[in-house]
Amino acid sequence: MITDASIRPHTDASSVTLNINLNLSGEEFIGSEVDFYHPYTGDIKSLTFTPGAAMLHRGNITHAAKPITSGERTNFVLWLYGERGRLPLQGTPRLEIGPKQRWTNPNNPNNGYAPF
Repeated sequence: MITDASIRPHTDASSVTLNINLNLSGEEFIGSEVDFYHPYTGDIKSLTFTPGAAMLHRGNITHAAKPITSGERTNFVLWLYGERGRLPLQGTPRLEIGPKQRWTNPNNPNNGYAPF
């Protein structure tokens, strides 16, 4: 299957984006560096994927993927959203909470849908 060989500058509609390279060692490719653009200066920071590497970044940071010039790259991309699938408003103060408040066990009866 052929998909994007490069991706123009964009932001993601997510709070956080996790991008994991699924290539195995020996499944080499050339190119596909990811450029991250500084929101105020426009400076560019380029990062290179290697087999098994992952990148985690805020969705509102402008980024682009340079062309793949040889080989194939397989990535898994996961977009993470805020509460109820919403993005936090820009400039909203962050509510600092501890892990016990953030990560809880559901107290509702098992509905047969979720695996817990």
